Amino acid sequence: MSMKYKKFEPTEYVIRVKNGEIIQEGPGLSFFYSTRTTSMMVLPTTASDTGFAFDQIITSDFQSVSVQGDISYIITDYRKAAQMVDFSYKSTRKENEALLVEAKQKMAKRILNLAKVYVTKFISTKNVRTAIVSGDALAADLREHMKKDETMREFGLELVSVSILGILAKPDTQRALEAAAREEILKQQDDAIYKRRNAAIEQERTVKENELNTEIKIAEKNKEKREKEMETKRLVQEKQAELDARKMENDIRLEEENRKLVELQTENERKKSDARAYDSEVLLRTFAGIDTEIVKALAVSGMDSRALIAKAFAEIGDKADKIGVLNVSPDLLESLTNR
Repeated sequence: MSMKYKKFEPTEYVIRVKNGEIIQEGPGLSFFYSTRTTSMMVLPTTASDTGFAFDQIITSDFQSVSVQGDISYIITDYRKAAQMVDFSYKSTRKENEALLVEAKQKMAKRILNLAKVYVTKFISTKNVRTAIVSGDALAADLREHMKKDETMREFGLELVSVSILGILAKPDTQRALEAAAREEILKQQDDAIYKRRNAAIEQERTVKENELNTEIKIAEKNKEKREKEMETKRLVQEKQAELDARKMENDIRLEEENRKLVELQTENERKKSDARAYDSEVLLRTFAGIDTEIVKALAVSGMDSRALIAKAFAEIGDKADKIGVLNVSPDLLESLTNR
Protein backbone atom coordinates (compact mmCIF):
# COMPACT_ATOMS: atom_id res chain seq x y z
CA MET A 1 0.00 0.00 0.00
CA SER A 2 1.37 3.44 -1.01
CA MET A 3 0.90 6.16 1.63
CA LYS A 4 1.42 9.85 1.00
CA TYR A 5 1.13 13.04 2.97
CA LYS A 6 -0.52 16.15 1.54
CA LYS A 7 -0.97 19.61 2.95
CA PHE A 8 -3.34 21.94 1.04
CA GLU A 9 -3.49 25.75 0.99
CA PRO A 10 -6.17 27.71 2.89
CA THR A 11 -7.56 28.87 -0.46
CA GLU A 12 -8.28 25.27 -1.45
CA TYR A 13 -11.38 23.40 -0.35
CA VAL A 14 -10.68 19.68 -0.14
CA ILE A 15 -13.25 16.91 -0.33
CA ARG A 16 -11.66 13.56 0.65
CA VAL A 17 -13.47 10.46 -0.63
CA LYS A 18 -12.76 6.87 0.37
CA ASN A 19 -14.58 3.93 -1.15
CA GLY A 20 -17.14 6.32 -2.64
CA GLU A 21 -17.90 8.05 0.69
CA ILE A 22 -16.88 11.54 1.76
CA ILE A 23 -14.83 11.05 4.88
CA GLN A 24 -13.39 14.54 5.28
CA GLU A 25 -13.81 17.98 3.79
CA GLY A 26 -12.75 21.56 4.47
CA PRO A 27 -10.33 24.30 3.46
CA GLY A 28 -6.56 23.85 3.89
CA LEU A 29 -6.62 20.23 5.11
CA SER A 30 -3.52 18.14 5.65
CA PHE A 31 -3.47 14.34 6.07
CA PHE A 32 -1.93 11.02 5.07
CA TYR A 33 -3.81 9.07 2.45
CA SER A 34 -3.58 5.89 0.39
CA THR A 35 -3.37 6.47 -3.32
CA ARG A 36 -5.17 3.19 -3.94
CA THR A 37 -8.26 3.75 -1.84
CA THR A 38 -8.52 7.56 -1.49
CA SER A 39 -9.49 10.19 -4.07
CA MET A 40 -9.79 13.93 -3.55
CA MET A 41 -11.49 16.94 -5.13
CA VAL A 42 -9.98 20.37 -4.68
CA LEU A 43 -12.10 23.49 -5.33
CA PRO A 44 -11.01 27.14 -5.10
CA THR A 45 -12.39 29.15 -2.18
CA THR A 46 -11.57 32.51 -3.75
CA ALA A 47 -13.78 34.41 -6.16
CA SER A 48 -13.36 33.81 -9.87
CA ASP A 49 -13.73 36.41 -12.61
CA THR A 50 -14.85 35.81 -16.15
CA GLY A 51 -15.11 38.42 -18.84
CA PHE A 52 -17.59 38.45 -21.69
CA ALA A 53 -18.14 40.18 -25.01
CA PHE A 54 -21.51 39.52 -26.55
CA ASP A 55 -21.90 40.55 -30.20
CA GLN A 56 -24.98 40.85 -32.37
CA ILE A 57 -27.31 41.82 -29.54
CA ILE A 58 -30.32 43.36 -31.28
CA THR A 59 -32.05 46.44 -29.91
CA SER A 60 -35.74 47.26 -30.18
CA ASP A 61 -35.06 49.32 -33.32
CA PHE A 62 -33.20 46.37 -34.91
CA GLN A 63 -29.69 47.72 -34.46
CA SER A 64 -26.82 45.47 -33.50
CA VAL A 65 -24.71 46.28 -30.44
CA SER A 66 -21.92 44.57 -28.58
CA VAL A 67 -21.80 44.30 -24.81
CA GLN A 68 -18.61 43.89 -22.83
CA GLY A 69 -18.42 43.18 -19.14
CA ASP A 70 -17.14 41.10 -16.29
CA ILE A 71 -18.79 38.72 -13.82
CA SER A 72 -17.34 37.72 -10.48
CA TYR A 73 -18.63 34.64 -8.63
CA ILE A 74 -17.71 32.33 -5.79
CA ILE A 75 -18.43 28.68 -4.91
CA THR A 76 -20.66 28.44 -1.84
CA ASP A 77 -21.84 24.81 -2.08
CA TYR A 78 -18.73 22.77 -2.75
CA ARG A 79 -20.48 19.41 -2.98
CA LYS A 80 -22.91 20.66 -5.66
CA ALA A 81 -20.08 22.26 -7.58
CA ALA A 82 -18.03 19.05 -7.37
CA GLN A 83 -21.00 17.07 -8.69
CA MET A 84 -21.53 19.42 -11.66
CA VAL A 85 -17.89 19.97 -12.64
CA ASP A 86 -14.84 17.71 -12.36
CA PHE A 87 -12.45 19.09 -9.70
CA SER A 88 -10.54 15.83 -9.24
CA TYR A 89 -7.10 16.09 -7.69
CA LYS A 90 -4.28 14.54 -9.74
CA SER A 91 -0.86 13.53 -8.55
CA THR A 92 1.03 16.01 -10.71
CA ARG A 93 0.78 19.77 -10.45
CA LYS A 94 0.50 20.23 -14.20
CA GLU A 95 -2.46 17.91 -14.42
CA ASN A 96 -4.14 19.66 -11.49
CA GLU A 97 -3.73 23.07 -13.08
CA ALA A 98 -5.12 21.84 -16.39
CA LEU A 99 -8.14 20.27 -14.70
CA LEU A 100 -8.79 23.40 -12.63
CA VAL A 101 -8.66 25.59 -15.72
CA GLU A 102 -11.01 23.27 -17.57
CA ALA A 103 -13.44 23.20 -14.61
CA LYS A 104 -13.45 26.98 -14.35
CA GLN A 105 -14.06 27.26 -18.09
CA LYS A 106 -17.07 24.96 -17.87
CA MET A 107 -18.53 26.95 -14.98
CA ALA A 108 -17.79 30.23 -16.75
CA LYS A 109 -19.50 28.96 -19.91
CA ARG A 110 -22.65 28.13 -18.00
CA ILE A 111 -22.57 31.53 -16.27
CA LEU A 112 -21.94 33.40 -19.53
CA ASN A 113 -24.74 31.59 -21.31
CA LEU A 114 -27.06 32.58 -18.50
CA ALA A 115 -25.79 36.15 -18.60
CA LYS A 116 -26.25 36.41 -22.37
CA VAL A 117 -29.91 35.43 -22.00
CA TYR A 118 -30.58 38.28 -19.59
CA VAL A 119 -28.43 40.77 -21.55
CA THR A 120 -30.30 39.98 -24.76
CA LYS A 121 -33.62 40.30 -23.01
CA PHE A 122 -32.68 43.67 -21.52
CA ILE A 123 -31.21 45.16 -24.71
CA SER A 124 -34.18 44.03 -26.80
CA THR A 125 -36.40 46.45 -24.86
CA LYS A 126 -34.18 49.48 -25.58
CA ASN A 127 -33.53 51.44 -28.74
CA VAL A 128 -29.94 51.86 -29.78
CA ARG A 129 -29.62 55.37 -28.36
CA THR A 130 -30.88 54.23 -24.97
CA ALA A 131 -29.03 50.93 -25.01
CA ILE A 132 -25.54 52.37 -25.45
CA VAL A 133 -25.93 54.55 -22.37
CA SER A 134 -27.68 52.01 -20.13
CA GLY A 135 -24.61 50.22 -18.75
CA ASP A 136 -25.45 50.79 -15.09
CA ALA A 137 -29.07 49.79 -15.59
CA LEU A 138 -27.99 46.63 -17.42
CA ALA A 139 -25.54 45.70 -14.66
CA ALA A 140 -28.23 46.13 -12.01
CA ASP A 141 -30.73 44.10 -14.01
CA LEU A 142 -28.22 41.33 -14.71
CA ARG A 143 -27.15 41.17 -11.06
CA GLU A 144 -30.74 40.92 -9.86
CA HIS A 145 -31.78 38.14 -12.25
CA MET A 146 -28.64 36.01 -11.89
CA LYS A 147 -28.85 36.04 -8.10
CA LYS A 148 -32.36 34.61 -8.36
CA ASP A 149 -31.59 32.10 -11.12
CA GLU A 150 -31.77 28.40 -10.22
CA THR A 151 -28.82 27.55 -12.47
CA MET A 152 -26.46 29.38 -10.12
CA ARG A 153 -27.81 27.40 -7.18
CA GLU A 154 -27.51 24.10 -9.08
CA PHE A 155 -23.83 24.80 -9.61
CA GLY A 156 -23.39 25.82 -6.01
CA LEU A 157 -22.37 29.31 -7.07
CA GLU A 158 -23.15 32.79 -5.78
CA LEU A 159 -22.79 35.97 -7.76
CA VAL A 160 -20.38 38.51 -6.29
CA SER A 161 -20.51 41.36 -8.78
CA VAL A 162 -21.40 42.32 -12.32
CA SER A 163 -19.68 45.08 -14.27
CA ILE A 164 -20.61 46.38 -17.72
CA LEU A 165 -17.52 47.81 -19.38
CA GLY A 166 -19.22 49.09 -22.49
CA ILE A 167 -22.14 48.85 -24.91
CA LEU A 168 -21.05 49.69 -28.42
CA ALA A 169 -22.99 50.03 -31.64
CA LYS A 170 -21.66 49.03 -35.05
CA PRO A 171 -19.18 51.50 -36.59
CA ASP A 172 -21.70 52.74 -39.20
CA THR A 173 -24.38 53.11 -36.59
CA GLN A 174 -21.89 54.77 -34.25
CA ARG A 175 -20.93 57.31 -36.91
CA ALA A 176 -24.59 57.96 -37.67
CA LEU A 177 -25.29 58.45 -33.98
CA GLU A 178 -22.27 60.69 -33.65
CA ALA A 179 -23.45 62.74 -36.63
CA ALA A 180 -26.93 62.97 -35.17
CA ALA A 181 -25.44 63.84 -31.80
CA ARG A 182 -23.30 66.52 -33.44
CA GLU A 183 -26.35 67.92 -35.17
CA GLU A 184 -28.21 67.88 -31.90
CA ILE A 185 -25.30 69.57 -30.16
CA LEU A 186 -25.08 72.17 -32.91
CA LYS A 187 -28.82 72.65 -32.68
CA GLN A 188 -28.54 73.02 -28.94
CA GLN A 189 -25.70 75.45 -29.48
CA ASP A 190 -27.82 77.44 -31.94
CA ASP A 191 -30.72 77.28 -29.52
CA ALA A 192 -28.43 78.46 -26.75
CA ILE A 193 -27.20 81.35 -28.90
CA TYR A 194 -30.78 82.15 -29.86
CA LYS A 195 -31.84 81.98 -26.23
CA ARG A 196 -28.92 84.18 -25.22
CA ARG A 197 -29.84 86.69 -27.89
CA ASN A 198 -33.48 86.55 -26.87
CA ALA A 199 -32.45 86.89 -23.26
CA ALA A 200 -30.30 89.89 -24.16
CA ILE A 201 -33.15 91.42 -26.17
CA GLU A 202 -35.59 90.66 -23.38
CA GLN A 203 -33.21 92.14 -20.85
CA GLU A 204 -32.73 95.23 -22.99
CA ARG A 205 -36.49 95.50 -23.40
CA THR A 206 -36.88 95.18 -19.66
CA VAL A 207 -34.29 97.90 -19.14
CA LYS A 208 -36.05 100.14 -21.66
CA GLU A 209 -39.40 99.47 -20.01
CA ASN A 210 -37.89 100.25 -16.63
CA GLU A 211 -36.40 103.46 -17.99
CA LEU A 212 -39.71 104.38 -19.61
CA ASN A 213 -41.62 103.53 -16.45
CA THR A 214 -39.13 105.62 -14.49
CA GLU A 215 -39.61 108.53 -16.89
CA ILE A 216 -43.39 108.14 -16.66
CA LYS A 217 -43.20 108.10 -12.87
CA ILE A 218 -40.92 111.14 -12.91
CA ALA A 219 -43.33 112.92 -15.27
CA GLU A 220 -46.23 111.99 -13.01
CA LYS A 221 -44.31 113.26 -10.00
CA ASN A 222 -43.48 116.48 -11.85
CA LYS A 223 -47.13 116.81 -12.85
CA GLU A 224 -48.20 116.25 -9.27
CA LYS A 225 -45.59 118.77 -8.16
CA ARG A 226 -46.81 121.36 -10.67
CA GLU A 227 -50.43 120.70 -9.74
CA LYS A 228 -49.49 121.02 -6.09
CA GLU A 229 -47.66 124.27 -6.79
CA MET A 230 -50.60 125.58 -8.81
CA GLU A 231 -53.00 124.53 -6.08
CA THR A 232 -50.79 126.19 -3.49
CA LYS A 233 -50.55 129.31 -5.65
CA ARG A 234 -54.33 129.31 -6.13
CA LEU A 235 -54.85 128.97 -2.40
CA VAL A 236 -52.38 131.79 -1.80
CA GLN A 237 -54.14 133.95 -4.38
CA GLU A 238 -57.50 133.13 -2.84
CA LYS A 239 -56.12 133.93 0.58
CA GLN A 240 -54.58 137.16 -0.74
CA ALA A 241 -57.85 138.06 -2.45
CA GLU A 242 -59.66 137.36 0.78
CA LEU A 243 -57.17 139.54 2.64
CA ASP A 244 -57.49 142.26 -0.03
CA ALA A 245 -61.30 142.06 0.20
CA ARG A 246 -61.10 142.35 3.95
CA LYS A 247 -58.68 145.27 3.61
CA MET A 248 -60.97 146.90 1.10
CA GLU A 249 -63.92 146.36 3.40
CA ASN A 250 -61.89 147.87 6.22
CA ASP A 251 -60.84 150.79 4.01
CA ILE A 252 -64.44 151.31 2.92
CA ARG A 253 -65.60 151.15 6.49
CA LEU A 254 -62.81 153.56 7.51
CA GLU A 255 -63.66 155.91 4.65
CA GLU A 256 -67.26 155.65 5.67
CA GLU A 257 -66.29 156.50 9.21
CA ASN A 258 -64.10 159.36 7.92
CA ARG A 259 -66.98 160.59 5.80
CA LYS A 260 -69.27 160.51 8.78
CA LEU A 261 -66.61 162.24 10.85
CA VAL A 262 -66.13 164.94 8.20
CA GLU A 263 -69.88 165.38 7.93
CA LEU A 264 -70.08 165.60 11.68
CA GLN A 265 -67.17 168.06 11.83
CA THR A 266 -68.70 170.09 9.02
CA GLU A 267 -72.02 170.07 10.76
CA ASN A 268 -70.34 171.13 13.97
CA GLU A 269 -68.40 173.92 12.25
CA ARG A 270 -71.55 175.00 10.55
CA LYS A 271 -73.37 175.07 13.84
CA LYS A 272 -70.44 176.98 15.42
CA SER A 273 -70.51 179.46 12.55
CA ASP A 274 -74.23 179.81 12.93
CA ALA A 275 -73.75 180.36 16.64
CA ARG A 276 -71.05 183.00 16.08
CA ALA A 277 -73.17 184.64 13.41
CA TYR A 278 -76.09 184.63 15.73
CA ASP A 279 -73.98 186.14 18.51
CA SER A 280 -72.70 188.82 16.16
CA GLU A 281 -76.22 189.45 14.94
CA VAL A 282 -77.49 189.74 18.50
CA LEU A 283 -74.56 192.01 19.43
CA LEU A 284 -75.15 194.18 16.39
CA ARG A 285 -78.84 194.37 17.17
CA THR A 286 -77.92 195.28 20.74
CA PHE A 287 -75.56 198.10 19.72
CA ALA A 288 -77.65 199.27 16.83
CA GLY A 289 -79.49 201.86 18.89
CA ILE A 290 -76.54 202.98 21.04
CA ASP A 291 -74.64 206.27 20.41
CA THR A 292 -71.31 205.87 18.69
CA GLU A 293 -69.48 207.96 21.24
CA ILE A 294 -70.79 205.75 24.03
CA VAL A 295 -69.54 202.72 22.24
CA LYS A 296 -66.16 204.35 21.76
CA ALA A 297 -66.04 205.34 25.44
CA LEU A 298 -66.87 201.77 26.44
CA ALA A 299 -64.14 200.55 24.17
CA VAL A 300 -61.65 203.08 25.51
CA SER A 301 -62.44 202.26 29.07
CA GLY A 302 -61.27 198.76 28.60
CA MET A 303 -58.03 199.65 26.72
CA ASP A 304 -54.52 200.03 28.22
CA SER A 305 -52.29 203.05 27.69
CA ARG A 306 -50.65 201.73 24.56
CA ALA A 307 -53.97 200.98 22.95
CA LEU A 308 -55.19 204.46 23.89
CA ILE A 309 -52.04 206.07 22.41
CA ALA A 310 -52.49 204.03 19.29
CA LYS A 311 -56.11 205.11 19.09
CA ALA A 312 -55.06 208.78 19.58
CA PHE A 313 -52.59 208.62 16.78
CA ALA A 314 -55.27 206.98 14.66
CA GLU A 315 -57.66 209.87 15.33
CA ILE A 316 -54.85 212.34 14.59
CA GLY A 317 -54.32 210.55 11.32
CA ASP A 318 -58.03 210.83 10.57
CA LYS A 319 -57.88 214.59 11.15
CA ALA A 320 -54.56 215.23 9.48
CA ASP A 321 -56.15 217.59 7.00
CA LYS A 322 -57.08 219.82 9.84
CA ILE A 323 -53.72 219.80 11.61
CA GLY A 324 -50.97 221.84 10.18
CA VAL A 325 -47.68 220.64 11.71
CA LEU A 326 -47.30 218.09 14.56
CA ASN A 327 -43.88 217.42 16.03
CA VAL A 328 -43.38 214.32 18.17
CA SER A 329 -39.91 214.01 19.66
CA PRO A 330 -38.38 210.61 20.25
CA ASP A 331 -38.19 211.24 23.94
CA LEU A 332 -41.92 211.94 24.02
CA LEU A 333 -42.69 208.84 21.99
CA GLU A 334 -40.45 206.74 24.27
CA SER A 335 -42.05 208.15 27.39
CA LEU A 336 -45.50 207.48 26.00
CA THR A 337 -44.75 203.87 25.09
CA ASN A 338 -43.02 203.08 28.37
CA ARG A 339 -46.03 203.87 30.45
